[in-house]
Amino acid sequence: MAFKLPALPKLSGRTVALLAAVGAVAVGAVAANASKSDSPAAGAPATAPAQKDRKDAKADQPEESREATAAEMKAAAALPQCRAARLVPVNRSWGIPMPSIYASTSTTCNLMYGDNPYRGSNRYGDPETAIQVLQRNLNFCYGTKLAVDGLYGSKTQAAVKLVQRRHHLVVDGIYGPKTRSAMNWRLYSMATRSWSRSCSSPL
Repeated sequence: MAFKLPALPKLSGRTVALLAAVGAVAVGAVAANASKSDSPAAGAPATAPAQKDRKDAKADQPEESREATAAEMKAAAALPQCRAARLVPVNRSWGIPMPSIYASTSTTCNLMYGDNPYRGSNRYGDPETAIQVLQRNLNFCYGTKLAVDGLYGSKTQAAVKLVQRRHHLVVDGIYGPKTRSAMNWRLYSMATRSWSRSCSSPL
């Protein structure tokens, strides 16, 4: 028994032309997509320089930031050691006990890792008290649990770094004028011989 194929419908010339046009558009679209996926860098030259510029800018910014940080650290480290403590008046009633320069009213000095309590061969002043004043203030105002031992060890350094991060300073672990001015302090009243219940940054 022979198998007979069904007869195909006859298409008009207009229908054939329309189908041919649709087919050509479809083939063109597929070819365009294929070339796009085969060459992902097409169009990249227009955007690559802008991206490169952004990368260069990012590379330059940290370098400048590193230089500024190094300069600040060098300046802080070059200051004399705080070898005393004094009450710095804030108003008529209150003052802040803080590390200071020995035999001076200046508080432009530093404390750094390794002060235990003296630095180098110099043995004058009372740096132990200066460190203890800082440690007590860190404990009360920042919740650190430092031993008030007058030694600027790794835990005191870490507490100072915490303060510096919180106040968006250079994080070098050195207590210096910028840290002093940014950090919160507990105030003391000589008139009533009492401490403030909270901390503030009145400098």
